[in-house]
Amino acid sequence: MTAARAMFFLADLGGGGAQRTLLNVASSIDRDVFAVDLVLGQSNGPARAWLDPRLQVHELRKNRLVATVHALTSQIRASAPDVVLSTMIDANVISFFAAKCAMTGAAVVLRETNSHRARGDVTALRRRLAGLAYRRADLVVALSEGVRRELIADMGLDAGRVVTIPNPVAVSDFADRAGRARLASPPWTVPQGSPCIVSVGRLHRQKGFDVLIDALAGHAPRAHLFLLGEGPERHVLAAHADRLGWSDHLHMPGFVEDVVPYLAHADMFVLPSRWEGFGHVIVEAMAAGVPVVAADCPYGPGEILEHESTGLLVPVENAPALGAAVTRLLDDCSLGQRLAQAAAKAAERYEMRVVATEYAGALTRAVINRRSRVRRSRTTLPSC
Repeated sequence: MTAARAMFFLADLGGGGAQRTLLNVASSIDRDVFAVDLVLGQSNGPARAWLDPRLQVHELRKNRLVATVHALTSQIRASAPDVVLSTMIDANVISFFAAKCAMTGAAVVLRETNSHRARGDVTALRRRLAGLAYRRADLVVALSEGVRRELIADMGLDAGRVVTIPNPVAVSDFADRAGRARLASPPWTVPQGSPCIVSVGRLHRQKGFDVLIDALAGHAPRAHLFLLGEGPERHVLAAHADRLGWSDHLHMPGFVEDVVPYLAHADMFVLPSRWEGFGHVIVEAMAAGVPVVAADCPYGPGEILEHESTGLLVPVENAPALGAAVTRLLDDCSLGQRLAQAAAKAAERYEMRVVATEYAGALTRAVINRRSRVRRSRTTLPSC
């Protein structure tokens, strides 16, 4: 039986969770079920390091998404995929219209990565275009149940065409590499006995790193914080730590291709986000065997972590509560060990092959539904 053809579209290779997820699924999906072509608006960016060399890659060389529509339409016509999958709101709108303009009959699956309500930057025009695309897509994939419920309510989507599939994580690989990394020296030099706390994400207001700095400066001033990522708030965060007299304790090494050595030697992982679509890095920390503290933001962390069982959840934008959770783990090593052990087991649900199988099922369902609708439309056409 010949494998169906899937086209995965990414606007760029930025180092975010959306890019990581689509590349992980593309490399892990059963090739007997789907042959995958990866189409990139442009290929610059740190996620180049995550590209599977086995993938067939096409670069459109378009820096602006609007300019991508024509090129993507031509690529869909040339490749004639059975299904097109994209991720993130603007790329989803582009891929939907390109697939419809191509008129090849390809099914369209759109993956939503975030809460539109919480992020606050979705203009009326973007929301209108996204609503049109999402309502007419063959399937919409949400990262979490919270995102799914919001999409259905706010965009008037058919609940039967919106599914929840979490991010895939190389859980067993993370666990193995973390074990080996603990045998080596840590990737930092700090005063002996200083707690080391790691967080990962784009340096953006969404991630709440300013709240984390407040929490640590006020409740765990001896701790050292390592923020792994890059973004527009680098200077804002540095200035904030400086105002608090805590700049010597804040370390921002930029985008880090391999976070495992940092996680392996961390006393804990903290994600203080104001909003999330899922919380990919939480699962990575769980897999690495690190105690996790996270803000119970919309959406994702509360679905991944069970409070007091696999991690600690605190209210959003609450520095005192976050600081108290951090100091609790620093003061109670046995609690941290118990949470980390339970979390490592719970993380197996997000193993790459498990989630890739869910994606294969969703893409297959979209293709079958699209073909069924095409057949029905043909049979209802009036005869000449």
